[in-house]
Order: sequence, then C-alpha cells, then structure tokens
Amino acid sequence: MELRQLNYFACLYREGTMTRAAQRLNIVQPALSTQIAKLESEFGQTLFERTPKGMVPTEAGTRAFELFAPLLDQLVQARQSVADARSDVTGQIRIGLVASATNAALVDTLAHFVQHHPNIQIYVTLGFSVELIDKLRNQELDTIVINQTFGDEGFDSREILDEDLVLAAGAQTVLDIEVPVPLYSLGALNLVLPSRRHGLRRAIEDVVRAHTIELEPHLEIDDASVIEGLIRQTNYVSILPASMVNRGLLAGALRAYPLAPPGMSRRMICLHDPARPGTPMETAFIDMLAEKLRALEEATTTLAFAHLENQHETA
Repeated sequence: MELRQLNYFACLYREGTMTRAAQRLNIVQPALSTQIAKLESEFGQTLFERTPKGMVPTEAGTRAFELFAPLLDQLVQARQSVADARSDVTGQIRIGLVASATNAALVDTLAHFVQHHPNIQIYVTLGFSVELIDKLRNQELDTIVINQTFGDEGFDSREILDEDLVLAAGAQTVLDIEVPVPLYSLGALNLVLPSRRHGLRRAIEDVVRAHTIELEPHLEIDDASVIEGLIRQTNYVSILPASMVNRGLLAGALRAYPLAPPGMSRRMICLHDPARPGTPMETAFIDMLAEKLRALEEATTTLAFAHLENQHETA
C-alpha cells in the first residue's frame, strides 16, 4: 500500500467519479483505475460500486475513508510543522504566479515565510501563464503556478486548486437576474473580462462555448485587480475567482452571485522541471498558498450566500 494510492482513493471518494478525480489529480483515468484496483486487491474488498452515475463507496470504502482521511490530513500538517520548525534553513525560492493568484493568499503566505524562515530568499515573478512557462523552461524560475488551460508538456505537474468563479458586481449595482445566475443570461450583462490571452478568459470561454453562448464584453482588461476596482465604482460586472472578491465582500463594496450548474471554475496547477525536483521549502510554500486560496474561496461562498439570504428576507 502506497501513500499515493491512499491519496487517489481519498480523492475518488470525495469527487464521486473517475473523470473528476482524474482531472483533480492531473492523471489519466486508466492510471487512477489501476491504482484503485491494486488497493482493493490488497484490502481484499471492493471499495467502490461502479454505477452509471459514478463511483459509489461500499461499506468497506466508507470505513476505509473514515480511517485514512484523518491520517492523510495529519501527514500534510506534520510536513508543514516540520518545515515551520526549520527557521534556520537557508536557500531560495524562485516562483512564478499568474496575476489572478496575487491576492491576500499570497500576502499571507509571504508574511508567514518571512517570519518563520528569515534566511530563505524568495523571488516572486508575476505574469501570464505562457510567459511563466517560458521562464520555467529557460530555468529562470524553479516552479510556477498557472491556469490549467495552458499546456504542461515536459513538466511535472499537480493540481493545487479547483476554484469556483462567481458573477461579481458593485454593492450598489442593481441586477435583475435569477440566482443562481443562468449561464445564458451572462451575454446580456454589462461585462468586463480579461482578454483571450488570459487563462481566466480561456476558462470562461471553454464553458460558454460548450453551451453555444457568446460573450461580448464591453471592456477587456488583463489585470483582474483593476477589474475588481472598476466594478466597485461602476455598473460593470465581471466573472472572477471567488478568492479575488473576498476582500470586496468583507468591505461591503462588492456582491458575489453563484453561477447555475454547470457553473464555471478555474483549475490551477503547479509545474516544475522534473530534472530539478522541488525543495521541501518550495513544496511548503505552494501548499500554504493553495490552502489560503481555498480558505478565501470558502469564506467568499459563505459571505455571498449570507448576503443573498438577507436580500431575500428583506424582499
């Protein structure tokens, strides 16, 4: 039994289908199926029932998840604790990030490392995914975090975040829309979006194209922070990652509306050159950044639904 197999098993249990689990793990479905079969063989029990609607855990599968999931969480926490204790570690981290990841999560992660690892030199480069891939290939960066809409050929990769996108508007903007917001209604809104060279725009268009919906934004701005500032002050609306609008929600300057199924999301992956394996400090940095991004996303969802409930009660 390998740790990798247990991680695969836990992911499949949470996702419910081979397709979603393989996408989250960034592996092909046959590889996932093979590892689950090996685990079932070692346990001597079937862990999932294969049904047309997905993978349904058996009683043994549920019991295994209840036993192993806490252990996997503890391993992650233990690794972080060990890394935190090594305040005397020296070295450097050269990381590239897409600009849409540079929010409070990055600030908090940097603040933590500055405090706990003062001897680590950290170099952060911002840019578009294609630019960061070139820098990684030219060995100007050691690891990068990009949108999965771009290729990762020749690099080792792992998914760090599958984040919902929301319709974001200024607090004073009045929208006559259904909630959750149907995708077909987006085309009639006063939209500002990134240009097509931006990974966020690609993620949006992959979904709307599949539903034969056309979006024609009135404005295109590649800096998501500028978009967020603009919708605070005007009647423009945008489709943004949930973690990016958290600060605006807390300040009462923004409103966030969930999108109706199938919704939209952006999948972020971490890439590094297999010839230059990442250091424990790099791994700890990426893990913390991903954790803080997920926390922002969850907090945004809570704030958004609380606002919607209050709005419904007032009405």
